[in-house]
Amino acid sequence: MDNKKSFILRYSDSTISKIIRRTKMVTAGSKPGTGFYFCVQCGHRAYLEIGTDRLPPCTKCLSNQFKK
Repeated sequence: MDNKKSFILRYSDSTISKIIRRTKMVTAGSKPGTGFYFCVQCGHRAYLEIGTDRLPPCTKCLSNQFKK
């Protein structure tokens, strides 16, 4: 039973680390490149068309954290 539980915990940690690596977190004011960015707090979407643009705070809730 302990081996099975240990395997499940290792698998869960591995899955979580893969998700974290795939999700690029960026903050307002940075230059993350072109594409869509989603507010972590409310899910509102922002789009940067030019790679040198700075990501503004969320226009809906003023949060500073976004996911790619």
